[in-house]
Amino acid sequence: MKIKEIEIDGERIFLKDSNIFGYKVIHPYKIDGKINWKNVITGGSWWNILILGVIILLICGLVSEYSNAVQIANDCLAKQIQILP
Repeated sequence: MKIKEIEIDGERIFLKDSNIFGYKVIHPYKIDGKINWKNVITGGSWWNILILGVIILLICGLVSEYSNAVQIANDCLAKQIQILP
């Protein structure tokens, strides 16, 4: 598959031909032999990295909440076992 480059309003846009869906916009890691760090880090858009960060924070929060709830449940069961004769 070949990558085509077009220029619109002074901005370079890279298109890749897909056999099924036609052309789609891509964000190559190397442009003119230089590494484009924005594309490497963000996948081409700062919104992508922001959304990924929010999703990761939500998952970390869920794991933390779940482990905290399990710890509280274990403490309650341990206290209940100590109270029983």
